Amino acid sequence: MINHLMNNATFSTAINQANNKNTSQVNAKNETIDDKQKTKENVKTSESKVDTIKDAIKNGTYKIDLRGSAEKLAQELLR
Repeated sequence: MINHLMNNATFSTAINQANNKNTSQVNAKNETIDDKQKTKENVKTSESKVDTIKDAIKNGTYKIDLRGSAEKLAQELLR
């Protein structure tokens, strides 16, 4: 009986479309969850970088790359 239904082009197409729709919904949900996790990880990384810079400034060990900073500033001004 299942073979008979699967041989029916209309039924088979409807089943395939339903399966594809469900798969795309699951993939979209997974991507949303991944994006949220990546955002949380980025915030944690940013906070740790900020904390590291703050500590270096407090300790007097923070160094500025004058040449690199000047080049980046010049590039921004040229835009």
